[in-house]
Amino acid sequence: MLSCFGNQCITGISNSSPKSMTVKWSKNSSAAGYQVKYVTGTSTKTVTVKGSSTISKVISGLTKGKIYKVYVRSYRTVSGITYYSGWSSAKSVKITK
Repeated sequence: MLSCFGNQCITGISNSSPKSMTVKWSKNSSAAGYQVKYVTGTSTKTVTVKGSSTISKVISGLTKGKIYKVYVRSYRTVSGITYYSGWSSAKSVKITK
């Protein structure tokens, strides 16, 4: 199942290796890059991925046994102003490794 908002979708998420996850999303050809937000409990972190052709990100330093909710959005900068799409719907992953 895809987690979408507008044209931004999370196409896959997995606990790829110990204390890390791999997030994959659909390409937005008009984007300059993407942001990946991951949330557990009261902790929220956001990672920026530059370039529209990069459509996955490995995030490490996670806590085994925790469930993370993940969101993705695209961004574009025009005349020095950065515009963001809405966040995708949440997709969850439990870190078991």
